[in-house]
Amino acid sequence: MGDLTENFSRSEYACKCGCGKHDIKDELAIKVQQVRDTLNRSITINSGIRCSNHNSTINATPTSSHIDGWAADLKYTGSAERYTLLYAIMPIFDRVGIAKTFIHVDVDPNKTAGVIWLYS
Repeated sequence: MGDLTENFSRSEYACKCGCGKHDIKDELAIKVQQVRDTLNRSITINSGIRCSNHNSTINATPTSSHIDGWAADLKYTGSAERYTLLYAIMPIFDRVGIAKTFIHVDVDPNKTAGVIWLYS
């Protein structure tokens, strides 16, 4: 049981540098929970909110939606799991980035909706 949604805790979304920043947006958490409910299995969050320092340390874009708690990266392993995860994500999120080991989802109201991008 989570303290944020039924299956997710704030600690799962917290900045990975250990600074304690964990104020992820409720709208994002609710939608990630919907993906989990659709899949009916657990999801690992690789990255949730990031403090500016951690975002810089990992060489992420300075305008990352992670900084203000609008984004999460959901882990997957292999193309079959990527397909299944994307199948669950697409009806729920309209900002999606696909990387080799994770799918980025966000609900950032300050960025263009209806987009999918690839990470190189």
